[in-house]
Amino acid sequence: MTDQHDDAGARRPVEAGSQIAGYRLEERIGAGGMAVVFRAYDSRLDRRVALKVLAPELALDSGFRQRFIRESRAAAAVDDPHIIPVFDAGEADGVLFLAMRYVRGGDVRSLIDRSGPLPPDRVADIVSQVASALDAAHGRGLVHRDIKPANMLLESRPASDLRDHVYLSDFGLTKTSLGTSLALTATGEFLGTLEYVAPEQIEGRALDGRCDQYGLACSAFEMLCGQPPFRGQQGLSLMDAHLNQSPPQIRRLRPDLPARVQPVLSRALAKAADDRYASCGEFAAALRQAVAGQSANLDRAGATHPETETALPRVGTSAAAAPAAATRENATFGGSAGTSSTRPAGQRTPAFPGLTDPVREPAGPGPGRPWWRSPTPIAGVCVLAVALAGGGYALATRGHRTAGAARPPTTLTAPGCTQAIATAPQLTTVRTSSLAVPGAFGVAVIGRYAFVSGGNAVTVLHTAGGTTTPVRTISIAGANKGDAITHDGRYLLAAAGSGAVVISVQAALDGAPDPVVGRLVSPSGTGAAEVALSPDDTYAFVTVQNDAEVAVFNLRSALTAGFGGSDFVGDVRVGPSPVGVAASGDSVYVANEGSKVLSVLSMSAAERHPSNAVTATVTAGCSPARLLVSADGRVLWVTAPGSDAVLGFSTAKLHSDPARALIAKVNVGAAPLGLALTTGGSRMIVVDSDQNNARGLTSSLAVVDMAHALSGKPAVLGYIPTGHLPREVAIEAGGLTALVTVTDSGQVQAVNLGDLP
Repeated sequence: MTDQHDDAGARRPVEAGSQIAGYRLEERIGAGGMAVVFRAYDSRLDRRVALKVLAPELALDSGFRQRFIRESRAAAAVDDPHIIPVFDAGEADGVLFLAMRYVRGGDVRSLIDRSGPLPPDRVADIVSQVASALDAAHGRGLVHRDIKPANMLLESRPASDLRDHVYLSDFGLTKTSLGTSLALTATGEFLGTLEYVAPEQIEGRALDGRCDQYGLACSAFEMLCGQPPFRGQQGLSLMDAHLNQSPPQIRRLRPDLPARVQPVLSRALAKAADDRYASCGEFAAALRQAVAGQSANLDRAGATHPETETALPRVGTSAAAAPAAATRENATFGGSAGTSSTRPAGQRTPAFPGLTDPVREPAGPGPGRPWWRSPTPIAGVCVLAVALAGGGYALATRGHRTAGAARPPTTLTAPGCTQAIATAPQLTTVRTSSLAVPGAFGVAVIGRYAFVSGGNAVTVLHTAGGTTTPVRTISIAGANKGDAITHDGRYLLAAAGSGAVVISVQAALDGAPDPVVGRLVSPSGTGAAEVALSPDDTYAFVTVQNDAEVAVFNLRSALTAGFGGSDFVGDVRVGPSPVGVAASGDSVYVANEGSKVLSVLSMSAAERHPSNAVTATVTAGCSPARLLVSADGRVLWVTAPGSDAVLGFSTAKLHSDPARALIAKVNVGAAPLGLALTTGGSRMIVVDSDQNNARGLTSSLAVVDMAHALSGKPAVLGYIPTGHLPREVAIEAGGLTALVTVTDSGQVQAVNLGDLP
């Protein structure tokens, strides 16, 4: 870019209807002290964009102009699905501009203003996506410096009951490289927003990604409580608070949160950068773990925990709500141009006024609006916050006490190949309905949509009001077994061949003719059975049944660099006929049907040195088949078809004392396979397949009381009849319907969970 500059052009007003570099400005959708954002039409590519136009005086500084272009291009080169795509950046007629994706939706700032404090699992989801963007940018040497809810955009989707997709905006605008301490713009404006700014940024010290982590933690605090850590202060007093004051104990503002949330936030909000987490992703993972299983661990409101309500010592380095008006769309593309600048200073949604009674299951969503996007009064948010926190990303777990809360009395011995089904009544009052889906085998849900694998196809279903209807069928050779959806809701992985087929969820729902984005293929082996994903969706783990292996793939690399041999990391050798697989924390668990053992893998080792990944094996009954980790991560449940049983293992003991890890044993119906938790984890649905009709028994779903299961009491509440050879079960987002694949009859059976005892 030349240094020649038209001063008159820099001062020329920019208004709707004018043209800038081929973009026709249609409507002003946001403004701040440094920039104005317009919805604009790109006539060259026939698309709408969000065009940010910088303040004219900034364009007068040649050094700033050069840095703006350079760093905008650097930010555009960062490849992460949660960084707002930048299409163009430059100067035209004396005006600096930035063209970005036009996002139809609000931002987290407007969401908090509208709905108040958010459900903890939704907060963890938003934080995880923003952390992904930040870590990608930090890896490229970029620091954002202005992390706040107004810069977190929530995309509206045609399938409106999908989970949020979050974009982080304002990369590359007046930001400097890592290690630079400049705190002011060329016009003397402070870089950052004082309510979220890190101490080292205030002091003008060298910055790295932990500066952004501090802002992300302030934002998480606000999402959880409706207010940032330091409120009611301005200017120098607010700076002093960031530098010298401890943030308030979050459970005093929101008593329903688990005590373990406090040390996570305390560490991320540490005054010294060295005392924070090593990366934003590490902070996000810790927060997700802290809020997981919340329903199981709620204390009576008002209870205090002095031992946990202190800051950590130094540890060393170690749906979107609809916008208030259509013009709010895409208005918050960055820093000073956010719409939050119009909110009166100090005006905040009040924190929880006090929670004194145990919460109950909230009513179902209204028609046409997903439950997590409904504008809700504070009391309603309290209910949702507690009811939805139990599952982390498991959308189906709501409401009551979870499986991990009880303490088993003794250590147990795994059963052999016995036939000992439990006696329990038939639950004839539970309503069911069926839909023909030839070859139905695996099932995964997102929002109110289900993806059913089987019959060399993936069938998309929609569930509403207990009624399941087909959306489309996607023909995919080899898609005959299990499937899984990434935690960010963007991709479905269907086991096939020696790996998995990767499908764009949004493309599938939008009716795209070919939503398949690629295939993950290992060099050898056949019989891919089930898929699990690392918590950050970077890696995929696929059991290859015929080759006694778990194939490890770098999914992120495949999606960004292209599918091919480089995305295959390696194989982990496990016992014969591995089928079920589950991932939690830094562990991958594998059910080895042929050797009757459960294999425990170090996830980090599997991602780097697969040959050394197995850390333990334990006996898991006869022919262990499917796995499920409880919402709080403390119990791993394993179905053992040859033992007619479901076994519960302490995940902690699987690492520290595997021989004593078995803590629960429940006899259910004949040959159990799939399993899922519902009603906040207080019930388990177990698919009793009676494989091959070996004993002529009725295939069914066993309904298990989890508190009884963990305390050693008779736990089967009853059986719900199904068609013959049911395989898998998943719970739709509202938690009111279980979807069961029935292979022999080629059906998906919908079960009304509201009728459960």
